[in-house]
Amino acid sequence: MPMPASTFTIAVGYWVEVVAECSFRSQTLNSSSSSSSSNYTNKSSVSLLFCGHPAYPCRFQNFIAQAQNCIPYRVFAPEYLKLRSQEVLLPLVAQCLSAAHCVLGTHPFSRVDVLIVPASFSSLGMASPHIVFLSQSVLFGKQNLCGIRLCHEIAHAWFGLAIGARDWTEEWISEGFATYFEDVFWANAQKLSEEAAKEQHQLKSLLRWRRLRDEILNSEEELQVLRPNKQNTGAASDSGSTIVKHGLNVGKSFMQVHYLKGYFVLHYLENRVGQKAFLKFFRLFVERFHGQLILSQDFLHMFMENFSELRSQGLSMEVIFENWLDVAGIPKPLLDETLKWTENRLVCEVQSEVTKWIKINKKDRKGSCKRKRSQKDQVTFKELLPDQLVLLLELLLEVKSFSFRTLQLLQKHYCLREQDAEVRHRWYELVIKHKHTVAYGDLINFLEQHQAMGVYLYGELMVNEDAKQQHLVHRCFTKLQEEMDPSLQKVIAEMIL
Repeated sequence: MPMPASTFTIAVGYWVEVVAECSFRSQTLNSSSSSSSSNYTNKSSVSLLFCGHPAYPCRFQNFIAQAQNCIPYRVFAPEYLKLRSQEVLLPLVAQCLSAAHCVLGTHPFSRVDVLIVPASFSSLGMASPHIVFLSQSVLFGKQNLCGIRLCHEIAHAWFGLAIGARDWTEEWISEGFATYFEDVFWANAQKLSEEAAKEQHQLKSLLRWRRLRDEILNSEEELQVLRPNKQNTGAASDSGSTIVKHGLNVGKSFMQVHYLKGYFVLHYLENRVGQKAFLKFFRLFVERFHGQLILSQDFLHMFMENFSELRSQGLSMEVIFENWLDVAGIPKPLLDETLKWTENRLVCEVQSEVTKWIKINKKDRKGSCKRKRSQKDQVTFKELLPDQLVLLLELLLEVKSFSFRTLQLLQKHYCLREQDAEVRHRWYELVIKHKHTVAYGDLINFLEQHQAMGVYLYGELMVNEDAKQQHLVHRCFTKLQEEMDPSLQKVIAEMIL
């Protein structure tokens, strides 16, 4: 398959292969992999009558590939993370690959290696043909973060690799699409009921809405536009070169706007036609555009072609550009979105827990030790899912102040040190805000072990203008800067120097 040079990757380092405890399964998998490769080579000379790309041995024309609901895979990790990878990651790979096949059909590539990379890696994951990089951060806590991130990178096989953006300013075509499908794949991998999947999707949407709102409040307007070149998107010079607007802005690589706004564009379109019809459309879209580079209008034109009845309801490509792709800020259709989350069961459970913690905090700040112990004994807390914990901590961040004892109780009840990196990140925001010094050791460990997620925390530590916190920042940066990813190092250096 002809591929953009930007997708070419080589992994250089020391890893061990992670295999299941049963060696028989490993032998079966290796045998299956060889067989699949052999069949692929022998069967893939079918002439391409329906594909829109230049000729190559296309898996979408290959019967063997279409029937292969889980492509051959391997998992590699550093020796010290081998056991953890075996417990957390390895069981998920087949589930997530099969879930993706169930939704989109033929996997664009014949095999995949999943590689756990060091703490200095600049993101939680990255996908290239035949290889997925995952940060070691996804291995800690429950399987939720690992599964979601794996599904995101698997989605890039279709969106970002098999189908790419012709204009690199349109990152949402890759990242927004993968963010949308990570939810769909993960719900399928967990075999959730339709109602449970809907609840989970709504909770994730609320978290993304809050993240988008915060990002828009704290970023330059010109970096918030999904199609910054607007009507000139896709235009090339006589030599064939194009300008990637804001491409040299290092801070842009740490922004989530193209993930989040892109996700909400697709979420909006799904709501207009229903999920089943929308996913069926995506199968047609993949069949039509795999092996090609596209622009936003290619996707939207096909969407409007397939759902032409939407024109009579006032929807058009121009309206989508005007409301979603060509503007900064929160898109107008999203402004009332929060009303849809007020009746979600998972969200209501979190709000109930928030109320309990606020009451406990008030008692702690006013009452005696005896009254505090009595209050603790009377309160029954509900066990929360990882995404619910993220929302809980975000809502608690909006509370002006917490007592030392309430923070200690919060950490102990939810075992926050053992939670996944997303949950712990929110916990350390609370630690920083309330100068909870007993947790500074854990915070330092987090900054060292989860460098891709620590950027925002460095900023918070500096903004607080607290001598202890600023000393902590300089100490961590001095220790880590030589091993940091260069772009990460530059952004943090600008924050603290």
